[in-house]
Amino acid sequence: MAKKRSRSRSRARRSNKTRSKRASSKGHTLPVLSEDKQYNIFVICKTKKIFDEKVASLSRYQRKIHSFHYVKAVFLKMNAENFQKTKKLKTRYNTSMKARIRKLGCIYAHRNALRKIVKLKTENNLILEEDATLAHLLPNPPGESTYLGGWIVPKKVTLAGKQKVTVPKLKRGLNEINFDKIKILMTHSYFVKDTETAKTILKVIQSKDPIKNYDIFLNDYEFMHKFYYPAIFVQESHVSDIDGKVNKNEERSRDYDLN
Repeated sequence: MAKKRSRSRSRARRSNKTRSKRASSKGHTLPVLSEDKQYNIFVICKTKKIFDEKVASLSRYQRKIHSFHYVKAVFLKMNAENFQKTKKLKTRYNTSMKARIRKLGCIYAHRNALRKIVKLKTENNLILEEDATLAHLLPNPPGESTYLGGWIVPKKVTLAGKQKVTVPKLKRGLNEINFDKIKILMTHSYFVKDTETAKTILKVIQSKDPIKNYDIFLNDYEFMHKFYYPAIFVQESHVSDIDGKVNKNEERSRDYDLN
């Protein structure tokens, strides 16, 4: 009987060693970030179903994410009251009323996301539009507010798509935005480090001052001075809610169209 027990213990030791080797071959489990260093993600989208799909697409990054928040997209009706509200918009003279209404709805949706950030007093806030698609590994929350995707174009926006842009000393991670040379279009993914930054952006949106398209507005006021490279999110190809056309934004937003 003693010999049987000895052989049994020997088999158990061999089994434990085998399990240990298997575990080590899979690598170590990464530690969960503390709550104050995790993302709070605000998703602007049309429906709760789309929101749930976006949450599921980011589920493998649970250790980096503290919370998800649904922000309903805003689609304003074509009526006299909203026509009056578009007077706040500073757009080209020949912009159609339909496009003005949709641009204003976009601004209102981002305003609502920022309001939620201020109300909840959250830090490390990632604002995503429903067409934001993960293109690279999600990094730990950056140390300051930054773009996590977009399209880098010349400062003179009319040259966008016509004149190629280069960024000197481009590096992985945070890069400085030289507003004398470039602008970053699209707002499908940007990171608002703290509540105070959200308050600053909100203050201007809610003032009586005229406001341009939301992406141009963010550039003009230079709320964010950095962009993260490579672009973490691209804007997937879709029919634009503003002009109703299939755009080339997926191609343009792949690593900011710098390659």
